[in-house]
Amino acid sequence: MRKLLFLTYAFVLGISAYAQTGVFQQEPNAAGHTRLFTPHKASLNKIEPTANQIWWGYQAEAEERSSIGVSKAETYAAAIFVAPGNAVIVGKTIKAIRFYLRDKANTNNIKVWISKTLPDDVNSADYVQNIDETTLTAGDESEEKHGIANDVELTTPYIIGTDGVYIGYSVTVADVSESATKFPIVTFEGEEANSFFIRTSSTSAKWSDLAEEGFGKLALQILVEGKFVENSASPDTMEDIVLLKNGTGKSKLVLFNGGSAGINSIDYTITTDGVAGAEQHLDINPPVKTMGAQCTIDLPLTADSKIGISEKSITITKVNGKANEAEKKSATFKLTTVGKQVKRGVVVEENTGTGCGWCPRGWAGMKKMRDKFGENFIGIAIHQFNETDAMYCPDYAELNFSEAPACRIDRDNAILDPFYGTEEDICADFKESLAHIATVGVSVTGKLNADCTQVTATATIEPLVNGTYEIAYALIGDELTGTDASWQQNNYYYKYVSQNVSNDPYLSPFCKDGKYGSAKVTLNYDDVLLTGSYKSTTNNAKLAPLQEGKVVTNTYTLTLPTKNTLQDAIKKAGYNKLAVIAMIIRSDGKIDNAAKFYLQDPTGVEGISENKGEPKEVARYTIDGRKISAPQHGLNIVKMSDGSTVKVLVK
Repeated sequence: MRKLLFLTYAFVLGISAYAQTGVFQQEPNAAGHTRLFTPHKASLNKIEPTANQIWWGYQAEAEERSSIGVSKAETYAAAIFVAPGNAVIVGKTIKAIRFYLRDKANTNNIKVWISKTLPDDVNSADYVQNIDETTLTAGDESEEKHGIANDVELTTPYIIGTDGVYIGYSVTVADVSESATKFPIVTFEGEEANSFFIRTSSTSAKWSDLAEEGFGKLALQILVEGKFVENSASPDTMEDIVLLKNGTGKSKLVLFNGGSAGINSIDYTITTDGVAGAEQHLDINPPVKTMGAQCTIDLPLTADSKIGISEKSITITKVNGKANEAEKKSATFKLTTVGKQVKRGVVVEENTGTGCGWCPRGWAGMKKMRDKFGENFIGIAIHQFNETDAMYCPDYAELNFSEAPACRIDRDNAILDPFYGTEEDICADFKESLAHIATVGVSVTGKLNADCTQVTATATIEPLVNGTYEIAYALIGDELTGTDASWQQNNYYYKYVSQNVSNDPYLSPFCKDGKYGSAKVTLNYDDVLLTGSYKSTTNNAKLAPLQEGKVVTNTYTLTLPTKNTLQDAIKKAGYNKLAVIAMIIRSDGKIDNAAKFYLQDPTGVEGISENKGEPKEVARYTIDGRKISAPQHGLNIVKMSDGSTVKVLVK
């Protein structure tokens, strides 16, 4: 489970229908504070469902539980939403509500409630029930399972209408001297729409949708009564996949459990061009028991016998060995088959800024990936958090960041913490992306003009399949720094000890007694976005449709920043610390492949050009960027002693 260790997602930059979420924090690492942990047994208030009842919720059972809060004494209200289109639950009757409680010595005024809209005051909800606190159990089951479950039977059962309904609970915290009251709202990990709404009486008085901000799902379930199907599994999404010809791989399939019997196994068929393949069987481990919960499984697939892109669909035919009772049984996806594997560059685009006190975590995460993955890591640190930042760069792609630090890997849909990632280590997410097979090979070179104001980038592109792609360019700088206040990084970690961040060697320097253990620190910044092919959010680079096996080149001129503070930093670091990046972007907006090239310092180039001898070959590369010691069949990229590059076709 990911532990954010005091690490709230920082201030929200955009404006949405909900309140800003930067005030919420997740429970710190237990090793970082002195609270003596005492495990408790499970709830004594458990209600066992009858034959026509089930517990329904957004999370699978047995998951780890964390908790969030604002570390202030005030009233919290938290809820989930049953959408109008939820055919499984709409029309059924709510008999009880299960929520998790960490403390009751300093927690009071506990209520459960149901409302067609999110109420400004829970007392005005459609249904409100006060709870006798003496009947409740509180504590933590274990360090990784916060809270104790309490099942509260409704005095008046509530029928869920066709407009949908919010179901929630509220608590008032009177004292925040303990972690259990600083972080009273218990959560499950994962992301799912409608699974977590929250507000507080003062700090966050407007409702926030924390499911959209990566805070997990509210730990809350409802006991519903009615007639239910037993064996139902709906494929929500199936990830597109690229495989080598005659190879195999696994794609991620998201399944929704709509049956009271859960999902222990599925049988399925894969259809290609309207022709269904043989039925296959897969056991689900661990099985899904909670009705309404989702699970993600790795589904084995085989590449096609011919190169190209094929539209496919998966159909779940059976669940637990019986006919699938779900209304939606199928999902479509694309399988691309390629003839070879080319070098992959994985792009990590990070939202950051010197004014963001939690952004040292992003600095540390980017450095960690850079050290571990070397040339496969292509980082772009986008300084857009605060305009007073010396590295502020307003023009770039719209990546929908609403907080900092945050990142996206290859522009996948998920917005991640740039240090912890999906779980506890962003490197695990990077490694998973690096394993993806590209459909386009790409390399790039860059040449600085005489007065050091522009860089001409030249990308060489080798398509492995036919397709329409976009190309985008960026210019980044390493080892940039300055002496004035606009270069100073805010740092909230200076208040904490290294134990709070598990003594991590990349992050602990920002803690007390660390190298950067002060409220503001001056850093050397790497991967800093300086400019690109984007004007505002519009990409001005163009790329014609690609044909399999037909190598093409593409050029774009990048203009260096004119701001004096940046120019001085670039000159101080050296122009050989600048790199051009070329990104090949698929039609779905995800980055298929990318390449990076560091420029030569103009003083070095000038010295070579004065040599009266002929330029000599100093290095040779394949089209996908691999360095070779001798000419190789196909297109070779040759780097010359005068800094130029030439392309040579070896027959």
